[in-house]
Amino acid sequence: MKNILLLALFSCLTCFGQDPEDLFREGNIAYNKGAYDRAIVYYDSVSSLGVHSPELYFNLGNAYYKKNAIASSILNYEKALLLDAGNEQLINNLVYAQNMTLDRFTSLPESELKKATADLVFLTSVRGWSMVLIAVFWLAALLFFLFKRSNSSIRKRLFFTGFVISLLLSILTLVIILQQKNTLRNTNPAIVFVQSESFRAEPNMRSEVLLTIHEGAKVFIVEGVEDWIKIKLQNGSIGWIPRSSVQPISFAEE
Repeated sequence: MKNILLLALFSCLTCFGQDPEDLFREGNIAYNKGAYDRAIVYYDSVSSLGVHSPELYFNLGNAYYKKNAIASSILNYEKALLLDAGNEQLINNLVYAQNMTLDRFTSLPESELKKATADLVFLTSVRGWSMVLIAVFWLAALLFFLFKRSNSSIRKRLFFTGFVISLLLSILTLVIILQQKNTLRNTNPAIVFVQSESFRAEPNMRSEVLLTIHEGAKVFIVEGVEDWIKIKLQNGSIGWIPRSSVQPISFAEE
């Protein structure tokens, strides 16, 4: 009965086209009152309108965590990280949620160069790097304008040097944005949403069970065949599970 009432509330919110900021505010009010189911409905209604922000998914993750829905909390924390990669509070909450999962897969070792490159690419989110790109681009435009207007040869050299450096930084930032988008698209991360699932050698129920993975585990989708998907674990193991067992870490319109 409670779920039916929440569904009816969600339908009403969608029909009346309530402002996303008002919905988000109402969600926060419900959350602060401990009405986590109601808060989730409000937050989900914001997301359904195509509005995505780290604050929205952070709050959604917190609401699900309060309900002990660990897979849903991890999924939303991961979504928030896509938009705000350097948020320490968000990272800490994600770690708390991950500590409540059963699986502990050790990541494959990486070279120092590859690790340093990944740290740079994911120093902030795509949105963060986009803001850097805009700032550096406008700085380059300003320096070029000053270069053209200056009558001093010393200042001209100084402004032109700054313009070239800013232009190179703009190109580097654009490359980083494209690299981060490409990495996210190719890794295709997802979260396991069933209590336990057999990790099989082939995409059928008769194949060998390699191991069992559990709710909240982060996996990476490699490819799909009908109702099955091939996934890669963080330790490099590759196998098959039913497609319905996971939810991709992506946004509704993607």
